Amino acid sequence: MPLKNSPTRYGLISKILHWSVAALIIGLIGLGFYMVDLTYYDRWYNASLTWHKSLGMLALGLALLNLGWRAYSPAPRPLAGMQSWERWGARIMHILLLALMVIIPASGYLISTSAGQGVEVFGLLSVPAFLHAGIALRDAAIAIHLYAAYGTAVLILCHAGAALKHHCINRDETLRRML
Repeated sequence: MPLKNSPTRYGLISKILHWSVAALIIGLIGLGFYMVDLTYYDRWYNASLTWHKSLGMLALGLALLNLGWRAYSPAPRPLAGMQSWERWGARIMHILLLALMVIIPASGYLISTSAGQGVEVFGLLSVPAFLHAGIALRDAAIAIHLYAAYGTAVLILCHAGAALKHHCINRDETLRRML
């Protein structure tokens, strides 16, 4: 299997990045939903927060790598049988998902570093705080992080639904190109 994308199929690196980032984001959204019901004194609060931060930094790194890879190895052409509204919808969906892949962990980073402390990543390294965010910036980052996560969950469902529609109803190669 070729590493780079071809005009008709995704390459191995695109597939690995796609499914890795997808699993991370879905897991992080689930972990985030779990965390909002925890209190500060819950025994899982600190552990889940530590995991959420570490996985979020990993997601940010993979998202940036994904953007760089997409610039180096562009996505395959849309399938010939796709309607123009489907092409536009897919394009908009991918742009939104790519943007949110960066916005969510970046806003989480701002929340985590708002007091001037870095983010520990799996106890292996610390990503330093590059600025001391005030309360207003922290509160804006919290709102962005929350609403972007909810929006991403909806977009993921739409994205998966569209892929399944192409696979089960249209019976085209859309989903198979990424498997």
